[in-house]
Formats: sequence, structure tokens, C-alpha cells
Amino acid sequence: MHIFRFNYPSLSVLDVSCLMLRFLRSHIHHTGEFKPEDVHNFFKFTPTLRHGFPQNACALAYDYLLGLMAMGTTDGEIRIFGSENVEWYSTTPKNTPVSHMYFALGSGALIVLCSDLSFHKFQLNSDSIERSTANHEERLKRITCCEMENLNEPSDAYLLIGTVTGNIFALHVKTLEFSEVVLFEENISKSVASLNGEVRSVDQIVVNPSDTSKLLIAFNCLVVVYYNTITHQVIRYWQLQQPITSIAWSVDAVEFICSHTDGSLDTWSIESDTPIEPSSIPFGPFPCMSISKVRWATAISSPLPIKFYTGGMPRSSYGDRYTLTAMRQGKLVVFDFGSPVIDFFIVPSLQSPKVADFSKAIALMVLCEQEIVCIDLSDRCWPVHNLPYLHALHSSGVTCNIHCSNIEEHVWKALVKVSDAQKKKNASKNPWPLTAGSNIQPPALCAANNAERRQLLITGHENGMVKIWCAGSVSLRYMLTIDSAKEFEGSFADDADSEEKDSKRNSTGSADEAESSDDLNAATEWPPFRKVGSYDPFCDDPRLAIQKMHFDTSNGRLVVGGRAGHVLVYDIDDEPATVSSAMQILFEVVESSKLSTEVNRMQPLPPRRSPLAYPIGYQPYKTEDGQSCIVQLRPAVAVTALSSLHSRNLLGFGCEYGFILCDLRTQSTLIRNCLLSAEELLEANALNGALSRFKSMKKSIRQSFRRKKKNPQGDTSHQSEPGCSSLHDDLDEVKPVERAIVSRSEAPLNVGDPLQSAVRVMKFYYANILSTTSGTDSLWIGTNSGLILVYAIADDAIRPEDVCVLVKEIRLQHRAPVIDLDCVTLDGSPIVKGSASAQRLLICTEEQIKTFSLPLMKPTRFKYKLTGIEGSRIRKVQLLTLRSSADRKMYEKFLAVITNQGELFIFSAVALKRLTKVNFTKATDVAGIASTVISAYGELFFLRPGGSEFQRASLAAVQHPYLIPLLKDHQFPPKFI
Repeated sequence: MHIFRFNYPSLSVLDVSCLMLRFLRSHIHHTGEFKPEDVHNFFKFTPTLRHGFPQNACALAYDYLLGLMAMGTTDGEIRIFGSENVEWYSTTPKNTPVSHMYFALGSGALIVLCSDLSFHKFQLNSDSIERSTANHEERLKRITCCEMENLNEPSDAYLLIGTVTGNIFALHVKTLEFSEVVLFEENISKSVASLNGEVRSVDQIVVNPSDTSKLLIAFNCLVVVYYNTITHQVIRYWQLQQPITSIAWSVDAVEFICSHTDGSLDTWSIESDTPIEPSSIPFGPFPCMSISKVRWATAISSPLPIKFYTGGMPRSSYGDRYTLTAMRQGKLVVFDFGSPVIDFFIVPSLQSPKVADFSKAIALMVLCEQEIVCIDLSDRCWPVHNLPYLHALHSSGVTCNIHCSNIEEHVWKALVKVSDAQKKKNASKNPWPLTAGSNIQPPALCAANNAERRQLLITGHENGMVKIWCAGSVSLRYMLTIDSAKEFEGSFADDADSEEKDSKRNSTGSADEAESSDDLNAATEWPPFRKVGSYDPFCDDPRLAIQKMHFDTSNGRLVVGGRAGHVLVYDIDDEPATVSSAMQILFEVVESSKLSTEVNRMQPLPPRRSPLAYPIGYQPYKTEDGQSCIVQLRPAVAVTALSSLHSRNLLGFGCEYGFILCDLRTQSTLIRNCLLSAEELLEANALNGALSRFKSMKKSIRQSFRRKKKNPQGDTSHQSEPGCSSLHDDLDEVKPVERAIVSRSEAPLNVGDPLQSAVRVMKFYYANILSTTSGTDSLWIGTNSGLILVYAIADDAIRPEDVCVLVKEIRLQHRAPVIDLDCVTLDGSPIVKGSASAQRLLICTEEQIKTFSLPLMKPTRFKYKLTGIEGSRIRKVQLLTLRSSADRKMYEKFLAVITNQGELFIFSAVALKRLTKVNFTKATDVAGIASTVISAYGELFFLRPGGSEFQRASLAAVQHPYLIPLLKDHQFPPKFI
């Protein structure tokens, strides 16, 4: 049973007749041409892409001839990247952790050494990867180092393998066969007397870039041998005083540099027995950290050679910094990262398709534990490149995310314009240095497919940032960032201003000005640190966290709600502006006298008082006197729902106590509704002390786990019913929690339970709620206790309190939280103004899906009690439009449902008939399920364990045109002339 309250004028005879016909029509089974058994023609679950930075990155490889970069993880994942939208993905057998990776230049072959000492070859072939495994070699007892020996022909490449016995073996890349290259007893021990002891492991192998038959071999970390693999003779050797950590050749391959465990560097010549540059500690004389890797190159922006090395910082003062130092005559820069540096490589320019020129290096690629950073060496300022992929989504924890489809073209063009302006301001203007596939043009799309590409993924973060991403291509493309923290007083704006000054110093002005600025910094700060990268796991104030977001696809308005009860409205502005201060507009949802002392102590963030300059792009809504407008809830509790009606400048926002509807232009309150009775307020206040202590403990535990390094437990598994695609068959079976749909008791709240008055859904719709023949703007509210409120918005109201009138109130008997509300036509299509189509209301609670006819709210027979039948609870719902693979001109509407067990259900949008089910993640992946969003075109996004990557999956049987790999049906790797 449902309790209805109607509060609108009586209907005419014609309206009643239309309602009766609609009721009869809604109770007749609508089949059309679609049959449930044909669902496989429309639906197919296929995991497609991953966006973000993979967890547990541990290895890096680079092919400068093809312009490829490979990354490996301890979870056995292999990721290979070229230019934008060029990506490959594979895994090692049994997901064995990756130890090291090496490219055979120009061949598209990647050799991977795993932690179990097995070798695997990953061969690129167009848009796919072919994996093969080398046979086990008994002579390889313990591998100590490897180096790729690239000969003139890519097919003749060998991987040199050093062992603890002093012998060096070779793995032929083409055949995966092993052979002996250097036998210690026969080739080394007779010529180097100091290596006659038992300890003789090979610790470094470096191939001479000018003559690949000659090697530098470091034995026991103290002896460097220059060896000829053709004559099997030792040309020269050097005895060093400090243990060696890395060796690198100079550009002309006549000199080499060694780094050591004490943070020192020394330079040697292959023609001399003594060092040409004695050992020196750049950041001495105090004890320094070990230098783990060193490289030597000349940037295209300067003729002087540059030494790049990681580590080497003074141990007592800066031993906790994660740095990479670039040092040349007259210039020293210490790049400071937010996480440990794993590896780096230098990107050279190419003299020809087969010859690299390290005397004209164009970029420095640095892999850290939590992000990857590319520094442009062709610019004398050394700015940072914008990343086309591998974005650090978790630079600050993702607290909420939404997906937006069907964005109007003029809004999209405005977003692209703002994105281009923001990117040019803060980053390198040169193209991305990895070029594989950059010469291939993507296929032209028709108007409909081009419209599908206009889709956004918007993420809100715990530091108050909002980031907008373009999701209409293979690579998730970063567009722009909105920093809501700038609107508040304190250190947030100061930090933002300092970052802006740094970006201007690094990316604007002449090169001479940049050089002088670096010299000035070097004179005032030692070591001269330069902060690079975006990863910053710490947040100044947890109240800044973004809780809810709303994006208007017709005009680009973005509304964000925070944890401290603040709401900010952003609009796209074509002109820059300077705003003197921010004004806080208070809206009290509950009188402070009725709240407990603990709640009243919750203070909102103070608005900024200093002026702030805004570039073109998103700017906060401004009052008539030109101040930025901050809407603030009292009490200052987290925003749980919000929505905006741009045509009327109306803003609605809710919290756990009730909701507010206000007019932004007049700053007046149209609706203030506290959904708690006096008795319920007393109950909530009585529990508030215990509730606060519970939340404090919960928050402390959560923060402790966030600081702890997260190790995802294996790969995400998928399980589907017969007829659905599946990647894995070994999904852990989790018994669902079955519970019948019964009326929820009105027992007192337990500690930690959300208030029944919490607003879960707030939406504006243009729908027939007063008459069958004409529509009106309306506000729909859904709460945690199964209460639904419908307000009609009048056009001719004189007083503010008459603008919105309550016309319907529904109390669902089972009192389950309302998850979503949709006003649609009978077939599930969105309502279009002026359309005469019959309309209905689709209500989704945690436990069931129901439909009601509009405007009388008469229940139809189409419903599904998911909890009672399936034993799961609904978390997210989305209406889909899918195309048939049998007939490309045929479309059908479906309803996708996400549950708390990691399940995806597909229902017919008309009859709500269950069609199929697939498990897209584990039931224990609570964060992944909570972050799941589904696009209207049938794509699913959810955060993988660790929160640094979005997993993307297609629900459509027909492949989305904008996700077709760029190299599909193209020859790759290309044949060199």
C-alpha cells in the first residue's frame, strides 16, 4: 500500500478520460519488435579500457625508434603506450610480478623478466599483443642484471643477462633461445687479477652506443671492465673505491660516468686509467643518500651536457625527499616529486628512423610510484608536459564522480576553448614526445557518433578540486580543473597563488627571464627544489571534500556541494574577471536552538576576503554587486543531494536534516523543509554525542588505511550468465544477503545509522504533474525513509513562498531509501517539452523498482522486487539506449541496475522484466561499487582497488565507434627502409 496526498485542482472530464485510456494502455504488455530472448543482440558485457595510473608500478622500458613506452606492475600487468589514444594491455602468466622490462628497438618486441626469473616476450601486432615464454635455462641460477643489445637489424637483438657467477648469457629476442656471451673463467679472470676471489657477480652491463660489440661490465660493484665480445678480450679495467650503483655513457661514447652509494659521481675515459673528473659529492660534504641511477645527455635547448640522477640528497636534511637532479655547468635543478622515483629515461631526437641523437634530447620521462611526469627539455624553462594518459586520478582522493552524456555542441566548444587556454598557461607547448601511431588519422565519424563523443567524466576530490575529463576516446583526456578551495580564507588560496606564480615562472616569459629566475632561486634556496607532478595525498582540511556534483549539459553550469555544507555554482565566462571577495549566503534548514551543542559547533569554512583574479572559464556565480556567491547550509553538515534549474536560477540542496530551494538571483528562500519532527530531532540530538564519537573513530580508521599503501588483491573478476561475455571464470562466490521486502520499523536510530530524513535524490523535471495536456517545471525529492515530495513551480507567482507548491507526497510502505527518480515517456525516453507522449514516473529504491502513471501517480503493474528475489540492494540505476547488432537501425531502451553485490542487472525499460545479470566486480569492493557510473550509451566506469584507475566496460553488443583502436587494420610496427 502507498499513501498519496494530492494537492492540485480537480481534473476535467477530458483529463479523466485520457487518464483512463493511459491506464489501460499501461496495463497491456508492450512488446513491439523486441523479444527478451534477443537481449544478446543488444547487450554484451566487455571490459574495454583502463584510465588512470596503475597501482604498484615497478618497471619502465622505452623504444625511442618506435616512440613506445612500457610499464609493468607487481600485479603482473603490462601497459604499453604510444601517442594519444594508442594503448596496449596484457598480463604475465598467472599475474607473476614484473621485475624488469627491455625493448628490442624498432621491432615492437618487449622482453619481460618476472620475479620467478622467467622471461616472456610481448610482441606488438597492429592493435593486439602476442605473448610467448622462453624455456627455462638451468644455467641461469641467479640473475643480477640485464641489458638489451640492439644491433643494426631489429630482428638480431639480444638481451644480455648477468649472473652471480660472473658469466653473461644472451637471449635471442626473435627465437627466445639462450647462448653464452662471456664466460668468467675463460675471458675475465685471467685479465683482471682483483677478481680472482669467490665473489664475482655481474652488477652492471652497459653497451657502447657507438660500437655494440663492446661492453662496460661492473663486477662486485667495484671493478669496471671494458670488454670486446667479438675478440673476447678485456680492453681495459678500472678499480673504484666506492660501490657502483649505475653507469652511463657520454653522448660521444668516449667517456662514462659512475654513481656510488655515498652520493658521489666520477667520470672516466675509455682511453685512460685515471678519472678525468675525480669523485665528488654534489650535495656534500655531509653524508648523502645513495644515487640509484645516472644518465648523461645534451638537451636540444642547450649545448652543454646534463647529468641526470636520482637520489644523492643530504641524508639528515632531505633524506625523505623524492628527487631527480638535472645538473650542468651553470644550472642545477632538483625536481621534487610526491612519491618515490622508480625509473626514468631520456627521449632523444631522431636523425633518421633508425638513428637517435642523444646530443639533442627533447624530454625526460620519470616514473614514480604514484604518477608519471614528463619534463620538456627542448624548452630552456624545462616545463612539464600535459599527459595524454596515465593521469594520477588519485593525486587527491576521489570522493565523488558523475558521467555526463548528450552535451550540447555549443557547451562542448566552450569547454574545449577553456581547456586549451588552461593547458597553455601551465604546461609545455610542444607535442607529446612518444610518437607511435601519431601519423595515423582516426576514421571520420557521422554526426550521431560525433555527438556520442561529447561525454564527460567529472571527478570531485577531497582537497576541493573538481576535474573534468573527456571520456569520448580511447585515452581519458584531461580538460580542466576547478579549485573550490580558492573561495575560502586560509592557506588554500595562498598555496594556489604560489602554485600560480611557479607555473608562470616555469611556462611564461622569455627563456632568459626563466634562466635568471632559476639563478635567483638557486641563490635563495639550496638545494634548488622545483616541485613537479600532481600527486599530493595530504589535504589541509577534510571539510573541503566534494560530496555531490551536478552538471547541466544544456548550458555547462556546474554545481558542487562540500562536506562543510557549502554549495558553489560555476558558470562558463568568456571574459577574465577580478572579484574583490566572496560573500556567504546562509540558509538555515533547522533552527539552531533545536540542535544539540555538538551540531552547532560544526563551523563552515570562512569565505575569502582578499581579491581573486579568474581567467576565462569557470567562475563562481556572482551577486549583483560583483561578489562571488557561496551558498552555506546551517548546520554545516555534508550536502547529500543537489540540483539546479538554470532557466529560473533556482538551486536546490539537501542534507541529513532536510532541504532548501532558493532563488540565486534574489537570494531568497523558496522552500525550507526540515524533514524531522520535534520528537525525531530530540532522538537525533540524544544520539549525536555517540554518533560524533563513532564518526570520529571511523574517520580515524579510514585515514589510517589511506596512509597505508594499498595493495589490491588480484585482478578484477567478471562473471556473467550464459549468453554474456566474461573475462574470468574464477570469481569468488559470495553468498548474497537475502532479505524480504518488509515495512521498515520505526525503531529508534542506532549509532552510525543515517537519519531517515536524509535527502538522497533531488531533481528538476518538466513533466505533466498537474494536467495530462500541459507540463510544468517541478522539483522531486526522495529521502532515506521512502518519502517522495513533488513541488510544482509556478510561472506567475507574486510572493516567493508561492513559487513552489507541494502537489504530491508519497510514502512508500517498505520505507526503503529512494535511490533515483526519473520522469520518462512510456518507452523510457526523456520527456521533451511540447511532446504529447504519455508520461510515467520510475522510482528506484534500495529494494525495488516501481512505475507510476502521471499525473495521477497511479501504480502500474510493472515493478520488480529485487531484494526479495535476488537478495541484493540497489545502489545505482541508469536508463540505456542500445543498438541491435542484428539490425543497426534498431534501438531499444533498457534499465541498468547496480547492486551492493557488484552485480549489473539489465531490465527492459517498458515492462521492467529482468533480462540478464553480470558480476562486474567483487562484492567486497565497496569503494568500486560506490563509484560506479553508467553512461546513457551503455558504458560503465568504476574505480579499481586503490582508487587510482577507472575500469571501463561496454554494455553494448555493437562496439562504440570512438573506442575503436587507432592502429586497428594498420601495420605496426612499421617496416623500416
